[in-house]
Amino acid sequence: MPVSHAPTPRHVRRPLAVLATLLLITMPFSQGAAQATGQENPGMSGFQPLDRIVAVVDDRVITHQQLQAEVAQLGGQVDLANMSPADQQRLGERVLDRMITEATMLERADKIGIQIDDTRLNQALNGIAQRNGMNLSQLRDAVISQGQNWADFRDGIREQMLLEELQKREVYSQINVSDRDIDAYIEQRTGSSAEQTEYRLAQILVSVPENASPEAIEQAEARARDIHDELVDGADFARVSAERSDALNADEGGSLGWRDPARIPSLFLPVVQGMEAGEISDIIRSPNGFHIVKVSDTRTTTGTAAVTQYRAEHVLLRPREDRDPAATRELAQQLREQVASGDATLASIAREFSDDPGSAQRGGDLGWVNPEDMVPAFADALESVQVGELSPVFESQFGFHFLRVNDERRQEVSGEDLREQARNAIGERRADEELTKYIRRLRSEAYIENRLTDTVNDASGQRALGRQ
Repeated sequence: MPVSHAPTPRHVRRPLAVLATLLLITMPFSQGAAQATGQENPGMSGFQPLDRIVAVVDDRVITHQQLQAEVAQLGGQVDLANMSPADQQRLGERVLDRMITEATMLERADKIGIQIDDTRLNQALNGIAQRNGMNLSQLRDAVISQGQNWADFRDGIREQMLLEELQKREVYSQINVSDRDIDAYIEQRTGSSAEQTEYRLAQILVSVPENASPEAIEQAEARARDIHDELVDGADFARVSAERSDALNADEGGSLGWRDPARIPSLFLPVVQGMEAGEISDIIRSPNGFHIVKVSDTRTTTGTAAVTQYRAEHVLLRPREDRDPAATRELAQQLREQVASGDATLASIAREFSDDPGSAQRGGDLGWVNPEDMVPAFADALESVQVGELSPVFESQFGFHFLRVNDERRQEVSGEDLREQARNAIGERRADEELTKYIRRLRSEAYIENRLTDTVNDASGQRALGRQ
């Protein structure tokens, strides 16, 4: 979803920005998800009563029910049922911290007067309906049939729009990309036929609060070192990200997608260029905290003014009240095996089972798609399978997918489009850095009471609260 100077980075995009391509009905934010779930997650027995307040962010509260609904969404990545109470508590704290960040941003949106009126919201909902091949009434029926409350769904979309508008106004609109920047980027990419290495990256972030004390910095570094040791010992990067990273895209395995050198943060670049596929970096210190970067894969490209597009089809299964994430993943795996063995076609499975109504009625067909327009998990799957191959089951923020790429092509890009791509790529790299700084500043200025960790930030530093 491009803005004047830079697009919203893929890893912080909300479902609204991706619907035009994936044709998916979105999951609501935590409030709606909690009310739709309406019950405790059996794998989170380490938590206490259902309806207590677990955090206060200025004038907002986050309830235990809302937190459990968010944790339940991780069921496909984390073995909730077999986690120890200590691990359950630690996971809950990390998820709550990310919810606090979103609440802080919503409070800021309220404070500066950002509003999404019903007319604008209805226009967005009509757009969602049209991209799913429905009218608004049919969209409402589809949402309700999937166990969600329509009012909660509307509120969730409104919050997504508020967050996008806030980021656009206070972060992306401040990012300037000059013609000289664009010329240098294009020359680097297309000035010769020289080969260039691109990297598929993921990161884990242990954040450091604004104006943190030396003790807080030492604690953050120790936590980063523990995480690094766990990864070196063979722990799954995506699982550790979901459990322990402070990054906004932690639930997506920390994926940053494919990056050419011009789009890799300058602090990471010299480290990444010395790494091989599958390798994990040492701890990288930045003003925002401590980072651990993984090079998931590498590829060699030539500097041509063209993009790769894929003709793809897919099946999506979403968790719901009568099917938790683990059961949803298992069903997706069973359906994939039916397609792989030839017992069923992907088209027939999509029409009968897929929760993506827009593509399901076309037998899962997505047409020609650009990886750059997809959420990272989907883009990674597109780019990692050969034509004619069936991908493994993978998880995105929408649910569990498997896909097949039926064709690929190189599409030439006009000079004007190439400059726009360069502007977006440069802006995305800068936006990654500026958004993290912006969030740290917002949190440092907010009143945040975290009742899981018994800490409070009163905009003048952090102090411990006595445990009750």
